[in-house]
Amino acid sequence: MDGTTDSGDRGPGMPRWVKICGVAGIVVVLVIVVMLLIGGEHSPSRHMQGAGPGVVSTVGVDAGSALSGVGS
Repeated sequence: MDGTTDSGDRGPGMPRWVKICGVAGIVVVLVIVVMLLIGGEHSPSRHMQGAGPGVVSTVGVDAGSALSGVGS
């Protein structure tokens, strides 16, 4: 013997939910890294229906007409 006392009891260990959250976090980070490395076009216009690439949608509101009914 080398003088150390090791009873083999190392405590209860990590809870299962901590392990699952850790694995899920690692998977999310890996997916993001792969998406960044692959590239691809990702922009707000990609999520708008009927808008092609490079199409910018703008909405104009006239403050005078928008507020004309307020307070009457």
